[in-house]
Amino acid sequence: MTVENNTASSWFQWASEQSSYWEAVSRGGNLSHPIGPLTMLKDGTAESELVSVGTMLSSAELGLLTGVLMTLFLRHKFNRMKEEFVETRVYKSVKNLTMIDVRHFLFILITFIEFVAISPILFSIFYGFKCYRLVVACVLKRRYGSHFKGLLDGADVVWAIERDNSRGMINIMAYIEEPVALHATKESSTCAELLLVLRKRISSRLMRSRQTQPKMFWKRNLELGYYWWSDLSQLTIEDYIRYLEYIPVGEGEQYIDERKLRAVMSEINNRNLPAEHSSSWEILVGRQPLFVRERDMLRYPIIFRVHHSLGDGVALLRLLLEGIVDKEMPSRWKRISNIKIMNIEHILKEKSLASVPSKNIFSKFIEKCPSPRAIYEWKQKHLRLLWTIFTAPAFFHEVAKRRVDDNCIHASDLSNRKVVSWIHEEETSGSRWIEIIKRTKQQVPGARFSDAFLTALSSSLQKYLASKSDFVPSNITVVLPTRVERESPQLKLHNKFSVALQTLPIAAGIDLQDPNRFQNFLIRLSDVKQHSDVLRSSPDYLINYWIMSTVACLFPDPILRKILTSAHSTLAISNLPGPQQKPCIHGYELKNLSFWIPNIGQTAVGLTLLTYGGRMQLGILADRAVIDNEDDAHLILEETIAEIERMGLVLDGA
Repeated sequence: MTVENNTASSWFQWASEQSSYWEAVSRGGNLSHPIGPLTMLKDGTAESELVSVGTMLSSAELGLLTGVLMTLFLRHKFNRMKEEFVETRVYKSVKNLTMIDVRHFLFILITFIEFVAISPILFSIFYGFKCYRLVVACVLKRRYGSHFKGLLDGADVVWAIERDNSRGMINIMAYIEEPVALHATKESSTCAELLLVLRKRISSRLMRSRQTQPKMFWKRNLELGYYWWSDLSQLTIEDYIRYLEYIPVGEGEQYIDERKLRAVMSEINNRNLPAEHSSSWEILVGRQPLFVRERDMLRYPIIFRVHHSLGDGVALLRLLLEGIVDKEMPSRWKRISNIKIMNIEHILKEKSLASVPSKNIFSKFIEKCPSPRAIYEWKQKHLRLLWTIFTAPAFFHEVAKRRVDDNCIHASDLSNRKVVSWIHEEETSGSRWIEIIKRTKQQVPGARFSDAFLTALSSSLQKYLASKSDFVPSNITVVLPTRVERESPQLKLHNKFSVALQTLPIAAGIDLQDPNRFQNFLIRLSDVKQHSDVLRSSPDYLINYWIMSTVACLFPDPILRKILTSAHSTLAISNLPGPQQKPCIHGYELKNLSFWIPNIGQTAVGLTLLTYGGRMQLGILADRAVIDNEDDAHLILEETIAEIERMGLVLDGA
């Protein structure tokens, strides 16, 4: 076979002319002839080109082939990644799917279909009451004129609907400390100074002609079935801020102790607010201090009592701290900053904007276009909303069929008498309860601060229930409030929270003599976390928030009382993060800040946790129908702290 080399310009051209020869090359045969197109040298001789990609392809053909190969490669990788992702999620979902899940989904689907069937009737009822509410607002506006400040909105109405045995008030207490030696040399009493300072600050900051929070000084009224705000109040600053009544002491005693203060707090906790309970707050300054013998210090209690319809815990705590504590900014700068033309930040902002060149239409369009993250968040938000709407009918059905707790601290009816107690983590103590809880939650992946605290509370309740009754339930139902919106930089008095029911397992605490104490402790923590995960993955918080913020304000008082009555839960738990830096009043630090939430419906026990100044403060409020003395209530807190400390010992040993 004769092979002729020619002067083809490229490998493709040369290969197309070789026919059988190219076929032999493709099979890897041994050839004695040059391979490839010949290149003419300067002396007229020809030699074969080296076999390379550059000689086989022209630049255009090489670029085209590279683009095709990269496209095919990327397409293959993306398709494979997509297949693996879909296969993984679908496979896991199908693998973990059980008959219980199938039945639960069918239950949700059936209840949703039933809701769709009766929705015309429900919507007619809702819009009928909405129209009636508008008519009532018009009537009240015509009757009271400018003194009518509007109907109560959303969750404010939930707390306005109260009973004599469970008024909707939050009580906050803090101490002001003073050395005994300094107290002996002062001419005026510290409590008188505090009373005067508080009255001046509230008057100047909140009661001036330009009120920053006018809602504080409005009155709650009930008329035509709806609650509304009115500014027809004759109260003065002396009515709002006054002395705490004298506490009886024994003969020869000069100071009160914490036991006597707990008894007083129990008496005043559910007491009416000024103006026949139509006002929203009051501050009580204690004249009799507590004596801390170990540090030779005196503690004066300051009690801030505020109605929950004014705002939620976060808003009320901010109101307390921003309204009465010392300010670093002088008053004249505060006054000037309200004037826009003299606001330094405003001037700097205007100058910086003036120096920036104007943007073209395309740049403005790009800025207005949502980012991929914003699009993703919008998609997730609306998917959650659709899922909430789909599962809402099943939620109402499950709540209606939920079993009522049966234990010795679950009340069928509340009394008008309360017990109050608290525990403070002192600065001088070597304990670090918050650090122990943070270390504890790290032992189980995904566990939260509240899970670790609930695990400690569970063992405390188990011990208390076992001491009071022969029957100890395996679990109880607790109400967990949570805030559904972030707090704005500017203080707003409103209720932006929701509640949900969580099952809390009741189990014995840590036995330090048990060789398997660490493993048993992790099992208990994982059990609590599992119930917490179920709640947080459910739409319960969103549904309850929609009920409280939208539906609750539509119905008049008699109907709403029946709708909101709940008898399922035993305990309400509120976890409120406080400031890490301790503010001051008249140069005195506010110490040992603690608060108590009101009883909700037939939930007779409320427990609060506040992190303040890097320390943890616990409080408990209970109705005497289930806990009849302060010592028993205090015992629950003490055992909770003891379990937290045992957690620390177990972690140290592990």
